[in-house]
Amino acid sequence: MVVKLEFKKDGLKINGKKILPICAEFHYWRMDPRWWDDVLRRLIKGAGIQIVASYIPWSVHEPIKGDFDFTGRYNPRANLKGFLDLVHKNGLYFFARSGPFCYGEIDGGGPPDYANITGGRSQQFIEFSETWIKAVSAVWKEYSIYNGGPLIYLQVDNEICPADTWWREFLQQHYQNIETLNQAWGTSFSSFEQAASDQRIFKGKREKIGGISWKSALDVMEYKTRYFPVTYGGTLAKMFRKYGTDVPMMLNNTFLFLQDWYSMQRAPEIISGGPDHYGYYLIPGDSYYWDYLYVSLSANICNFPWSPEFQCGSGMMGFGPATSQHQKMITLFSLAAGLIGMNYYMFVERERWEGYCPVTENGKIRPEWFTHRHIVRVLREIDWVNLKKQNQIGLLWHQEHYWEYLYNGGGIIQPDDYTIVASKNYGHLAQEPMWLYLKTLIDTDTDFGMVDVRTDLSLYSLLFYAAPPFMSKEAQQQLVDYVKGGGKLVFLSPPPHLDVEKNECRILIDSLRLSQGDKVNIKTQINGLKIHLLEVYNNLTNFQPLLKTVEGKVAACCKKVGKGEVVLVGFSALEVRVFQLLLEALKAPLFVRSNPSQFIHTHLFRSRERVVIFAINRHTEAVNTTIKIIPDLKLTGEYQCEEMFTHKMLPILKEQVIKLTIPGKDVAVIEIKKRSQQRVDLDRDKLIQGYFERV
Repeated sequence: MVVKLEFKKDGLKINGKKILPICAEFHYWRMDPRWWDDVLRRLIKGAGIQIVASYIPWSVHEPIKGDFDFTGRYNPRANLKGFLDLVHKNGLYFFARSGPFCYGEIDGGGPPDYANITGGRSQQFIEFSETWIKAVSAVWKEYSIYNGGPLIYLQVDNEICPADTWWREFLQQHYQNIETLNQAWGTSFSSFEQAASDQRIFKGKREKIGGISWKSALDVMEYKTRYFPVTYGGTLAKMFRKYGTDVPMMLNNTFLFLQDWYSMQRAPEIISGGPDHYGYYLIPGDSYYWDYLYVSLSANICNFPWSPEFQCGSGMMGFGPATSQHQKMITLFSLAAGLIGMNYYMFVERERWEGYCPVTENGKIRPEWFTHRHIVRVLREIDWVNLKKQNQIGLLWHQEHYWEYLYNGGGIIQPDDYTIVASKNYGHLAQEPMWLYLKTLIDTDTDFGMVDVRTDLSLYSLLFYAAPPFMSKEAQQQLVDYVKGGGKLVFLSPPPHLDVEKNECRILIDSLRLSQGDKVNIKTQINGLKIHLLEVYNNLTNFQPLLKTVEGKVAACCKKVGKGEVVLVGFSALEVRVFQLLLEALKAPLFVRSNPSQFIHTHLFRSRERVVIFAINRHTEAVNTTIKIIPDLKLTGEYQCEEMFTHKMLPILKEQVIKLTIPGKDVAVIEIKKRSQQRVDLDRDKLIQGYFERV
């Protein structure tokens, strides 16, 4: 039979059937092989999971240089083929993470010593890696789903950190001669070799004394986040193809400053990327906002929006406790923010990953196993794979804005110690005013997506721009096309009039015929709400007033351009009630709202058969809330409304309102569908049967 394998934006299909993309990481080589079958059958498949993943450490399978062991000749735990036979026997699929790097707190990170001493991801290291790729590809070819095996997906390397391997080559390609580089950078290097060896410039950050230029920082970030990951990842992927690996391949992504996720998917043979996500400590305080930005943006960018490494259990590196409540919270939060699935790392515990994993190192069940089993069951009951997120509002993201933040001294927005996050003010560190408006969107329970300007903007009928006044020429043209094609673009900060090198660039302003208002700096009111007014638009022609102050000053205005509309906002709309007023004036396309909205964040999903609402309580205490569904669902008595984790039936009140209580740091999943027979829960009997089978 010809196998058809599809990894797409809306999910995973095998032979036309959608598969729930929930995966369990299980490092076979860290467990006694006698327990492999039981863990795969009873504890992974028994939890409702269909995909298992593992690192494949190079050093484990090449104990002697040039002698590869995939059958356990030297070490029974290195019997990769035996493990894959058991995966296949139990009807599971396999996601291979075969390096050359794995990390995973392995000595040397995965590669053997002879490869590591050459320097990570150097040219010589890549040459050594080809030997490993050739050897392991023979296994992947044999066990590929296209050859009747369980392998469906391959990660070609892990967490690509930029190295200077091609830095000099990159500079030569860009500048041709050293004089042109010096003119652009304001430097006096005698050769490309000297320029490439300057580590102060390669850091890409402006220093207090003798700082580097913005242009050189742009080149550094272009190389580190785009050129290097694409070149390195593409080189490895072509090697895997050369030696017979035929399944789709991916790269995983870490933090924003290490890779440009959009560009990584342009690497040869790479179909998608995906974010590693560690939402530890129940995402408190400001970290909720950061995690939402991170997850939503990756869902917008990635061709297959899932997380290849999603925290499960507690590591020794300060990742914090991942209790049962935590696992439910971060799983459903991430799905609500836009992911379609994840690989739980670690579903099966290992050394240096100490506690809260659903399955222990010796194959015993922890309470977290029941939580994961419950999560998967609910996702199957609501038919998660066929639900579509209902969202038409976006907050624009431009990668170069983040680069400027790094250049000015920023780093990872969240610290490792999440206990101090909520006490910090990240406004000046995190791309004002985008970061502040992101927080306001969440605090007003406005469901929205982070939208990279390079992606398909037509999916959103309303986009907010809250960013510095510079943007690439291509990005400016993207926004022009979006508006003329029928989109509504709202400027919460001045429209960009510079390109990324900070030179004048009026593509957007001239094409949309935008005008500047009169600068003011006053406190006033709109509809009884206090605002800080910075710009007024009384004297603009062809613009229509949208909101006026108590004195009659035009504080927001709009204009038709082509099939779309542009909106200028001259006041700070960060206060919750003010922003809600603005949304009302914009006639923003909303699908679901909670009241009170301070701690509740709601998301609506839909298919032909059902409407599903995820309601997330960010507060540490229980919250009584009402949830209003805004589009007319034409609900009648034949519909039923149920909270899926408690199986509590909820009445649908007038105007499609639902009342419920959500415990602190928890998520309610509400399903509305036509009334049917009472649900039959067979899981209890299956679980008892599983225990008897083990005896």
